[in-house]
Amino acid sequence: MREKMNRNISVYYRFKFSQNMLIIGPVLVPYMLFKGLSYSEMMFLQSISAVAVVLFEVPTGSIADRVSRKFSLVISSVITAFGLSLYIVCESFLAFALAELLFGLGMTFSSGADSAILFESLSRMEREKEYSKIEAKAMSNIFVGQAVGSIASGLLYSVSPYIPFWISLGMLFLSSGYSLFFTEPDHGERSRESYLVHVARSFGDAVKKPRVRWALYFSALMGVMLRASFWLYEPYFKLVRLDIALYGVVFAGFNVVCALSSRYLMKLFENVRPRKSLTFLGLLMGGAYLIPLILLNVGSLAFLALGQIVRALYQPIMRFYINRQIEDAFRATIISIVSLTASLSFAVFSPLIGLGLDRAGAISVYLVMGLVSVGGSLFLWRVRNLQKRKKAAADRKSALDETVS
Repeated sequence: MREKMNRNISVYYRFKFSQNMLIIGPVLVPYMLFKGLSYSEMMFLQSISAVAVVLFEVPTGSIADRVSRKFSLVISSVITAFGLSLYIVCESFLAFALAELLFGLGMTFSSGADSAILFESLSRMEREKEYSKIEAKAMSNIFVGQAVGSIASGLLYSVSPYIPFWISLGMLFLSSGYSLFFTEPDHGERSRESYLVHVARSFGDAVKKPRVRWALYFSALMGVMLRASFWLYEPYFKLVRLDIALYGVVFAGFNVVCALSSRYLMKLFENVRPRKSLTFLGLLMGGAYLIPLILLNVGSLAFLALGQIVRALYQPIMRFYINRQIEDAFRATIISIVSLTASLSFAVFSPLIGLGLDRAGAISVYLVMGLVSVGGSLFLWRVRNLQKRKKAAADRKSALDETVS
């Protein structure tokens, strides 16, 4: 069994790489403009995708906990591939809305299951402390691949807007094939309760534990700040008059920053408490929005790359933090609940961001996003300190009561 668990690690690298090797990133906004969408419509579509995640996140996480992590990963890529195909062959807004629903459903099938199968494979070998390192290495491989893919995407888009999408579609089917090679870890704690009881207990566990509750708050903040940043690059590129032919080169540079951050900067956070690391990333995200407003020229694109450091480090640190707080029986479901919080937050605020771009412009939106990111991170740091003081006071009272009795 140990050999199979070790093989899961190498399969995980291949699965994550192929599932995330969608080279459409640099050309996605121009492609949507090419399809006749406005910024408001684009962000509304992203809100639809986020709502789909909210609707499906917990049910699919429960399937991973109660049925099979492996099944969830296989079906995830297939559903996502079908959604992407609609963007290739269809022209209407309704078809794109259906595509986003499928994207959301596909994402939810893998969002908790992939992390759970990796952590549990390591746990069976008593190597769970390596989780963040392995997750970071997997992300680094993805970012290197996306850096190369970004340059190719821009060149291929100039030949035909559809070529990057067909290549990405093939990678999704490849990832589905890789997922068949996973070996499901033994589940001594697999939940045998009914679906509703399982979900209710998972929600109760998430809300009851202060550390997980804090993670929910922070996930809601970063769900907007981090995900919206991708859609705000193109408006900034227009502000500084960057030629569209260079979009792929800039995105390649962003992915190189991500790759280096995952591979090397992650080591700097190994001995830092996860909450401190996450708060620092929130402040850094604020800087990625605010500093480019000071210079407002092509050179300021380097400061946008601060957000790529956050992109590289946020998921490994957050998932390691959550995995340490929860049991196997509820692992995928609670991870899904945290992801659900991020998606719900993004679903609520992304249409407002789109309206802000259309009516107030990129500068105003960047200013608001930066201030909210910095202010929200500092506020949540204060919340966690209050949680710790409350727990310490409760522990002292409990100890005093035991002494008296």
